[in-house]
Amino acid sequence: MAEFGDPDSLGSQNMTSTCQIGAHHMAVGPGKEVQFMSPATELLGQRGMLRKQLQEDGYLYLQQVLPKDLVSAARQAVLAALESSGMVLKGQDGKLNPDVKCDTDQGAVPASLARCPEMLALVESDALKRVMQEILDADVETLDHKWLRAVGQGENSGFHTDSVYLNKGSREGLTCWIPLGDVDLSLGGLCVVGHSHCDARFARVRQTYSEIDVETAGISGTGWFSEDPHEILSYGCPLLTSSFRMTDLVVFRLDTMHGSLSNGSQPGEIRISCDTRWYASNDPSGIDARYMGENPIGTAKWWVNRHNKEMFPTSMDEAKIAWGLGTS
Repeated sequence: MAEFGDPDSLGSQNMTSTCQIGAHHMAVGPGKEVQFMSPATELLGQRGMLRKQLQEDGYLYLQQVLPKDLVSAARQAVLAALESSGMVLKGQDGKLNPDVKCDTDQGAVPASLARCPEMLALVESDALKRVMQEILDADVETLDHKWLRAVGQGENSGFHTDSVYLNKGSREGLTCWIPLGDVDLSLGGLCVVGHSHCDARFARVRQTYSEIDVETAGISGTGWFSEDPHEILSYGCPLLTSSFRMTDLVVFRLDTMHGSLSNGSQPGEIRISCDTRWYASNDPSGIDARYMGENPIGTAKWWVNRHNKEMFPTSMDEAKIAWGLGTS
């Protein structure tokens, strides 16, 4: 297994650069605050090796494994919709319209766009299914709901585990993150917390925060554990990211802490990505049925009311204090 920041696993990424996470400007490189992911592409086709590395690291970074024509077609379909809305400039490959305020509420776009024919051709493609079958070592099924994101300038996702949104199904499910286009450090891609799924220093987080369901926990806000990368680093596990290319993907566990870098592109450019969730068909715990069907309800009731303090009276900071994870 390659070490974080190992030059042999990073190639041209063996250099120091910078990124932004919220208000925090951070160094990126071997031994820095943010380090580079180690690709696992060479393990494809070696029976059991992807699953073994996923169990060890909590994530798998696979490079150039998706058909470029499918990714490109999905990107163009999403861009066409964003151009029609006025969010991005027509014919400018995702350049943000400076005359339109880009406030996407955590990058969310209409669910119907995530299920347009071009998107489904990619995220339910045979190529992706084969990868997920190899990782899970089983026939697979994917949730009908797809999490398509169009992230504007200055936006990012805070650190969280996907379990808090999916705790009514098997905990053995996996998230697959797909960038719909090249995503360099300035555009702001995925950032995982290495070994957060198993490191003893994250044990209390996993036992408390990662076990909640956002619909029933009574906690207001986004469901994010923290927006402060330094709070995450205080647990002693590395922040890991990459400059992603079209056709790359990252697979990670539901209990792997992760967020994203901020979109600091200049001039402003939209960052498009999609999350899908995958399960072994023979998993006895089943899937989270809230996300299945023609029009899945998901956690819509929570989403609409998540800032309503009467319905969700406890803040995440208050919850962390109660769990013994914060300071009063």
